[in-house]
Formats: sequence, structure tokens, C-alpha cells
Amino acid sequence: MIELFILGELTGAPMHGYLLHTILNGIIGPTRKISWGVLYPLIHSLLADGLIEQVPDEQQEGVRQGRGKKKKMYRITEEGRRRFFRLMEEPIPYSPDYDLHFYAKFSNFDMIGKEQQFLILHQYKDYLRFELRHEEERVEYVSKDEMMPDGERHYNLIWFRHRLDKLRYDEEWVLQLIHNLRMNGEEDKRE
Repeated sequence: MIELFILGELTGAPMHGYLLHTILNGIIGPTRKISWGVLYPLIHSLLADGLIEQVPDEQQEGVRQGRGKKKKMYRITEEGRRRFFRLMEEPIPYSPDYDLHFYAKFSNFDMIGKEQQFLILHQYKDYLRFELRHEEERVEYVSKDEMMPDGERHYNLIWFRHRLDKLRYDEEWVLQLIHNLRMNGEEDKRE
């Protein structure tokens, strides 16, 4: 997922590692952070694999930053662009990071065609339905569990139903996106 974020960001323009770090942490949110210990080894791996390259920063040429080091500027290579598009095509494995991974793809929709957008949106819809079935099963199980104390059952059901509401909202949202994309595609065909 982080590789996709980095390659996607560098597809737009070259960046310093510090800016990549700032953008990634802004995307991931206030409770999770990408450490330098995760980011820089990944950047070095991308460099070693030829997916990105270090380039001079014309704006900083000759200017020293902080402890006497120049900031390193990175840009995506052609091989990196191919890797980016392969990552956009790969299905996202179901995991706790699925939503972030989907967001990494969704934020790069301007770089892919409508067919690929449809596929990604339908995969997200399928993931949401998988999660919905799980929550519905939990509600049913807890409702029937006679061993669970009434107070615990009450609050578990409140929580699980809340999760169901959020998932249903997300499902409606993605279905609307799919519908809008379909309508835009039909308008394109008529023109």
C-alpha cells in the first residue's frame, strides 16, 4: 500500500522524502504514522529496483539544509510507472488496511481508464458486502447467545448495528459512484 502511495505521488511530480513523509502521514490519519524507519528503507528499495531515481533539486542546488545535508529529491522512472499501473490493477487483499489501500487507488483515479475504475469500485463494493455479512452474522449470534450477560449483549448489539449502518452508508456511496461512472460512460458514447 505504501509503495502505491509513493509511486502515485511521484507520478505527479518529483518530491523530497520529507514531503512524501508529510503527505503519507496526512493521508493515513492522526492515530497511525509512517516512521522514517519504514519510509526510507522502502525508498531505498524502490531506488535499488529502478522504480524511482534520485535527481538534483534545482531549487535547492548549492543550499544546505539542516545539518549540512541537501534534501534528496526523487522521481518515478518508466519502470516505476509500469509498476504503479500494475499495482493499480492488482486486487486488494482483504485486510485491516483495505480501506487505506482502496483510498490509495481511488486518489489516483485520474490516471486510469473507466474500465479500471469500474473494477476497483466493484471490488470495494464486494469487500463492503463481505464485511456487511460478517456484521450481520455477529448481530444474529449475539442476539441468540444465552450465555452472554444481558448488559454485555445490549452494548455489543449497539456497536455491531452501528458498524452495519456505517458499512451500509459506504455501500450506498460506492454504488452511487458506480452509477455516476456508468452514466458518464453512456454520455461519452452518445457524443
